[in-house]
Order: sequence, then C-alpha cells, then structure tokens
Amino acid sequence: MASSSGPHVVVYCGHMFTAGSGGPEAALAERVAAELDALDARHGYGPLACGADIVIAEALLARGAELNVVLPFAEEDFIPESVLCGGAGWLPRYEACRDAAAAVHFATPGAYVGDDNQFAYNTRLAMGLAALRAGELGCEAVQVAVVSDKFASFSTTGIAGTVADIGLWRGLGRETRVIPAGPVPRDLTFPPKKAIGDGTKREIRSILFADYKGFSRLGERELPLFMAEVMGRIAEVLNGFGDHVEFRNTWGDAIYAVVDEPGTAAAIAMALQARLTDLPDALTPPGDFAGMRIGVHYGPIWVGTDRITGNRLWYGGEVNRTARIEPVTPVGGVYCTESFAAALLIDGCTDCRFRSVGKSELAKNFGEVELYLLESI
Repeated sequence: MASSSGPHVVVYCGHMFTAGSGGPEAALAERVAAELDALDARHGYGPLACGADIVIAEALLARGAELNVVLPFAEEDFIPESVLCGGAGWLPRYEACRDAAAAVHFATPGAYVGDDNQFAYNTRLAMGLAALRAGELGCEAVQVAVVSDKFASFSTTGIAGTVADIGLWRGLGRETRVIPAGPVPRDLTFPPKKAIGDGTKREIRSILFADYKGFSRLGERELPLFMAEVMGRIAEVLNGFGDHVEFRNTWGDAIYAVVDEPGTAAAIAMALQARLTDLPDALTPPGDFAGMRIGVHYGPIWVGTDRITGNRLWYGGEVNRTARIEPVTPVGGVYCTESFAAALLIDGCTDCRFRSVGKSELAKNFGEVELYLLESI
C-alpha cells in the first residue's frame, strides 16, 4: 500500500556490513538520506547493529528526527554480537547514536542466549512502537530496509533477519521502502554461541497472570465456594479457548497461562473479567474490596520439561515480569505491557482497545514500565 504525503514514522532494518568500506558506504548513506527526506521522516525506531542500522540512525539524527533505539537484549551482549562483529570502527558510532537517541528500549533486559527469537521479538516490538507512535501522531509508519544485492542468500533463518523483517511488515499490508546496499563488504565475525540445554527451546508467546484480591482474608467456610465459583468459572473460560491456551497452572488464587497469540490472550483476559462480575457476596471479606486482577505480557520464554513433575513447563524472565504486573492492576481490570500493546497492533487485533496509564513501578523491585489498560470494544 502506498504511503500518504506528509511526515512519516520509520521503522528500519538492514543487512550488517564491515566498517571502513569508504566509497560504497558513503554512497549508501546518500541513498538513505534521500529516502528519509522523501518520507519526511520525523521519528525512527530500530536497533543499532553494525552496517545499515547505524547508517540509518545517523541519517535520522542528521535530519533532526527523533531516534528511538530498540535493542533485543542487554547491551553488554549486543555490542559483541551485533556491533563489533563488523569491526571495532563501529563502536564509537554506535555509542554516538545511542547517546543521541531520545529513548533506548530493551525488548528483554536479560542476556543473549543464542536464540533467534530474541531478534524476532525485537523486530515486532520496534514495529509495534512505530505503529503506536504513528497512531498518536495521525500519520503512517513505513519500513525502510537496506538490502544486500544478494538478498535471498542472507536469510539464514525464517524468523529473524532483514528478509524476515520485510516479509513480516509487508504481510501486514504495510509499505516497505527498499534501499540497495551496494558493494559494501560483509566480512563479519561473530562470537561463538553457547549451547542451549537439551530439550529446551524458546518461543514468543503471550503470558497471563491473575490473582484474586481478598483471597487471603477468606475463611475456611468460603474456600469451597471460591473454588467452585471463581476457579470453576476461570476453568470454563480457558476451556472455551481450547488449544490456544498452551499451558495453565494455578496455586491458591493465582492463575498462570501461556497463550499462542496476543489477540487471543486479550480476549481471554476480557472474558475472565466479564465472567467474574457477579460473584456471591460471601467471597468479599467484610470491609475489603475483592475481585480478579489480570496482567498480560508478550515475549520470548523458555519451554521445556519440569524435572519434578515431568510435565511441560514455560518459564523465564518474561514470565517473572508478568507476575509482577497483576499486583499493581486495579480490581476488575486488565493491565498489559507496551510490548503486548505493540503486538496487538502488529497482529491487527480489532476486538479490544488500550490506553496508557503511564509508568508504574512493578512489584518486588522489577523496575518501572509503561502499562496500558486493556478494554473490550
């Protein structure tokens, strides 16, 4: 689809290449600047890998645009993996762009674990953030991609990389402006990857946590009623979504579920709150508020085998992060992370809406994050 005239938000990607390429890089920089001028790019979102990413980021800054850096994991791992692999000459340029950026987002704050899903997740977050900003400004988001002359030969995986990024964006019906990389050298040297434990892999999923405020004040007499009315209704809702709920667990009043798609996870959260609106009065302790609080998130998580029970198990830092959202959620509400809201936009979900409630300090010192109130339409 063709973009309209006027300013645009840019989400960018491109192939990495070696530092010190001289004339070919200078010519590429001119092509990038001309494309950004044609788009009147005012805001840009993307990573800072060596090569195309940094060239585009420098061009955005040179034209006075707002640069928003989106990195897939901790900087101390990103630099050797995605910056120094193209030569030491990229490091000062990376640092200059990072320091001049309006914001630096980390898709996940943890380490690189040799998993392409971390890069794929970062791409989806950058796209979602660009779409969010474009929606706020009433303009369009356009992808700018620097592509090697040997386009197809550099697609080493189906889930990450420039080719995959272009396919994802175009699959959403959005426009990509392709810029040829030209004869820049690609003599990259990557650090060795550490092996992942046997039988363990990473997947990008939606994560839901919920708990019942007031549960700890219920008496022994009310517990069977709680299990029948609250947990029974929750089970009915989850069962209604079938195999979309890939994992579920509970302890006491807490619910943990892994769902395949963000739109489905949002629908489940909305259905849970709707199903729990008319609970018996006995489940509200005297002088207290009672009801379910739900937090949802989207990110890469480990899936393997529980060594104690032998069952399938989903776990990791993003699961822990989600568990810290529901304690700051109001009773009867659903809060989601910025990455979940971005994923809803990328997936084209039209059954719900969200609005920012600002930054909130998560429970148990898990940091401050932007949260959104999720509501049915």
